Amino acid sequence: MTNDGSWREQFLAIDSLLMQTRQYWQILPFSYLTLPWLENQTLNQALSTLSLQDIDELDANNKQLRQFVGSLINVDLDIIDDLRDFSMSAADVSPHFSAGIKGRKWAQIQQFAALIPPQNSPILEWCAGKGHLGRLLSHQQARDVLSLEWQSQLCEQGNALANKHQVPQRVEQVDVFTSDAENLIESRYHAVALHACGDLHVRLLKLGTQQKLSRLSLAPCCYHLIQTQSYVPLSTLGLQSRLSLSKQDLSLSMQQSVVSSAREQQHRMTEVSWRLAFDLIQRDVRNINEYLPLPSIKQSMLTGSFATFCGWAAAQKNIVLPDDLDYNAYELSGSERFLIIRQIEVVTHAFRQLLERWLLLDRVLFLKEHHYDVSLFNFCASSMTPRNAMIQAIKKPT
Repeated sequence: MTNDGSWREQFLAIDSLLMQTRQYWQILPFSYLTLPWLENQTLNQALSTLSLQDIDELDANNKQLRQFVGSLINVDLDIIDDLRDFSMSAADVSPHFSAGIKGRKWAQIQQFAALIPPQNSPILEWCAGKGHLGRLLSHQQARDVLSLEWQSQLCEQGNALANKHQVPQRVEQVDVFTSDAENLIESRYHAVALHACGDLHVRLLKLGTQQKLSRLSLAPCCYHLIQTQSYVPLSTLGLQSRLSLSKQDLSLSMQQSVVSSAREQQHRMTEVSWRLAFDLIQRDVRNINEYLPLPSIKQSMLTGSFATFCGWAAAQKNIVLPDDLDYNAYELSGSERFLIIRQIEVVTHAFRQLLERWLLLDRVLFLKEHHYDVSLFNFCASSMTPRNAMIQAIKKPT
């Protein structure tokens, strides 16, 4: 995918496929009590034979997953290739430079920074946090860096670190959704953004193209964190698409994680099983047979009892639980339902990379429309982060 035609062709092919198969991926697995595809008993039968181990093995390989599900729904889902891997060996940096940064996060920063070519232009770091990426680039390339961050405490910490390591970096408190950010952006900047979420990186793309930034390098993340109820495409082809993507749909593109520890996997299984079990309780108590979502919880709650969890959940939804509830029976049903949900996710997850590629190409085509040379590739291994796609854009001479 190196020319305009191939970008467009792949976007249109994915768009057509996603429209054709909406009944398989544009659903909420948690809302179902049984496998939902009654019209495809071949699919349901194949799913019902899968154990949790089978599902985990399938889920770890996107290509294998697409081929498995595609064969069961008689649709070729394997229409995309893996992005080219441009990861490079990170330059050695003194250990004290990365003190306080978690290992996997620091590795991502190093891999991303290794793909930023040395230039004379200053760097604009978008949604910078403490400015770790900008600080590393400033240190390695002796470039001026302006890092934008809206949390004042992070700005203070970032400036302190810049002073400590004696790099020409300034972390400035700015809400990037205001005109203040627009006033700071100049065409001479090379903008960088590592995992700016949803509307934050969309804002960079819109402002960056408006201000004709010389270069943009970004790794998009959390496509579902948007202010509108449904996704508004950026490119002309995206706007012409008949796909309507809700926040829930967008979150599907994020449903792949790096290898978790056994403890993390157990916590995840407990949380989901308890949520599913409480969902059965609330359906019975309210006499309303529909899914009721719950807010996020602290992991510490998972070390308590299921009954305690139910008390918390009921309080969140103003539900009065009867005194004679058989918590053990419901908890067992939740565990059984966990397997059904994972079987449903075998199908929905087969589309997650297709959806993410659609979203990435929407951004690539938008930049092409604004006269940028664009490349799309992986900046690190997926084992380091599933959000390993990087967009590099260089403004064409006018």
